[in-house]
Amino acid sequence: MIVVLLLGVLVVVAIQFPRQTTALFFSVNISPVGIDVKDEFPDRQTDTQTIAIVTAANLFLESLDEQQKDAATYAFSDNAQRSNWSNFPEGMIPRGGLKMGTLTEDQLAKLNALLAVIMSEKGYENIEYQLAAERTFPTNHLTNKYGVDHFYVAFLGEPSEKQPWMFQFGGHHLGINVTIYGPDATFSPMLTGGQPLYIQYQGNEIFITEEETAAAQAFMSSLTKDQQNTAIRSHEPINLLLGPGKYGTVIAPEGIKGSDLTEAQKQLLITLINTRLGFINKDDHKAKMETVIAELDDTYFGWWGPQGKLGFAYFRITGPSVIIEYAPQNDAGDLRTEHAHSMFRNPLNDYGSAWIEQKQQ
Repeated sequence: MIVVLLLGVLVVVAIQFPRQTTALFFSVNISPVGIDVKDEFPDRQTDTQTIAIVTAANLFLESLDEQQKDAATYAFSDNAQRSNWSNFPEGMIPRGGLKMGTLTEDQLAKLNALLAVIMSEKGYENIEYQLAAERTFPTNHLTNKYGVDHFYVAFLGEPSEKQPWMFQFGGHHLGINVTIYGPDATFSPMLTGGQPLYIQYQGNEIFITEEETAAAQAFMSSLTKDQQNTAIRSHEPINLLLGPGKYGTVIAPEGIKGSDLTEAQKQLLITLINTRLGFINKDDHKAKMETVIAELDDTYFGWWGPQGKLGFAYFRITGPSVIIEYAPQNDAGDLRTEHAHSMFRNPLNDYGSAWIEQKQQ
């Protein structure tokens, strides 16, 4: 009888919250990424951006005691930790790394300095917004562990100006994964979004994803009716396709192709892409955007959901070296979007695979 009642409750929950139930039961277990990491790497020339990042990383690591340093550092080949990030809070998944709640004020200041040099001003601001959103959750939940104390920082390999290494920072709804090799860095995969999306921050109400959702709507509004018919794949939003644990997943491009856009429409699409990639520091952002613009004719934009309600639709940008998703997690009757998952992946260099993977002969 108890089993029947429990099944009944699960059915009711699944009917009321179908996408959240799907995520809960099918996205919690995250497998290690399947990258056969090379044993050795040639030294690369460095640049001022990498030098600044390495300097800030070492200042943070030097501030840690031995126990903290052991928790924060992993072998560069550790694929289990490489993929250890999620939109779920601690408690639903086991996290690795050094917990923010164990850091002193001085250590937190050094971590913030590192984040500020890795990210752009907007990227660092987005992290601040995400942490402010996290502070709205109760910290006494029975199973899930909410709060900024349950965000983690980790290093795979040693910070180096010439050899590859990886930096991770994240927690509930945030996953910053940066692989650095000499003068180059890839920020793929990067999870943003958030919950709640409307927050009070320094006396102002902030809609965390306002800029990108407004840019997406502006792009859609620029399309002709025929172009919109090509771009719109469904009038119902779908869930994230390339979230945690989806390394190597291939999805077909859908929607309207960049080569079918006017020059003005292309500029609006570039603006939209830049709202997400603009989280990256200026040096690495410049290099990435040059590639994105060169590939724009082979880039697709697809839309799933309604128009006119900011942030209520799923959209996806699919190009040779960029995939951007925005997936709102709305329930029927919601008046505004308070919960969304946003992903960026570079399918050609996810986790730096183009640099670090041992190619099969």
